[in-house]
Amino acid sequence: MTETKLSNGALHEQADNSIDCANDHDPLSLSIRSNYSFSKPESLAQLRPERGSGVLPIITKAENRQLEKTMAELTINKLKFNSKGLIGRQQEITTLKSCFRCLETQNNGESLHDSEAVKDLVFLHGFSGVGKSKLAKTVKEEVAASKTAIFVEGKYDFVTMDEPFSGIVQAYGSLCNQIKDSELGIREAVKLSIMENMEQETEMLKELIPELGSLFNNQDIDCISANNSLGMSNEKRQEHWRHAFRVFTRILGSFFHPIVIVLDDLQWADAASLDVLEYLISDVQNPYPLMIIGCYRSNEVNENSILYNRMQDLREKTERFAFRITDIEVKSCDADAVNKMIMSMMSIDDEEKTQELAEACYKRTLGNPFFLIEFMKMLQSESY
Repeated sequence: MTETKLSNGALHEQADNSIDCANDHDPLSLSIRSNYSFSKPESLAQLRPERGSGVLPIITKAENRQLEKTMAELTINKLKFNSKGLIGRQQEITTLKSCFRCLETQNNGESLHDSEAVKDLVFLHGFSGVGKSKLAKTVKEEVAASKTAIFVEGKYDFVTMDEPFSGIVQAYGSLCNQIKDSELGIREAVKLSIMENMEQETEMLKELIPELGSLFNNQDIDCISANNSLGMSNEKRQEHWRHAFRVFTRILGSFFHPIVIVLDDLQWADAASLDVLEYLISDVQNPYPLMIIGCYRSNEVNENSILYNRMQDLREKTERFAFRITDIEVKSCDADAVNKMIMSMMSIDDEEKTQELAEACYKRTLGNPFFLIEFMKMLQSESY
């Protein structure tokens, strides 16, 4: 698995789900699942993104010579690829953090109207490589500053897309681990609340979330009701699991609020996971704030997909079940942002020095930050 980062900004995406590597030893032999693709060039001038069926004009030899000259002057072999944030995403970050702060304000009893929604479902969507996952994680800064909030994440995978609840199970497993590592008083209070409010649901969830069992000792387990769902039909078991997630979330919400759950690559989520997501966000009996951030590749979601139709259904239920939906489109970066990324990678403060390089990189990568990083890495490996 490859994680790519950019100095003082841009983004990183998990490359194993974004990219099929034709050669594991060559990060530039790429086949992107989106409408862009790269193949390893014989020269720098041949590195071009393709959009749909059209191929953009080839960079001229003169442009390539100028690029090589610029690269030589800027000592590309000293690039820094580690990052601490995002470049060109201020509007998206502001929107995302505003959603969290709104929930936190309501949690502190400062809401102007009792009927205001205390749950927010945020969809981050865009092409592979534009930084959706990185953007979602910016909320962690707000969570860290909060005294009661908690942040967890889960990720869906193309290979395991038929496995029920996989991403949600990862997120709730992380929740259990954080509870286990919390102060003894909180851990014991959560455990007692689970034992008092969840009967056979505890054993059911332990089947899906092994980390839940780590909160209990042998004496506690003797007090937990046995799992009576083994003889149920699959449909009935699914219903019980949905209810179990809902009750468990209410319990956790009484200790940690807002709960922020990030579900990445939601385009590969199974129907059972989307059922749970709807159950959680529409739970009018849960008085505690909840924020679910779903990241998905917009080019892989259409009117025939499960996720698209579920999102349409959810939009019709916002008023009835008192929750909000926030859409944030994450686009490729503009030329100015590309220049700032390159300046950051090369530790250069003068934007004019990198302007020509940025224009060439923007022309070849169309502002997709992941492609930009890979292109710069190639230039670095060529020792320009």
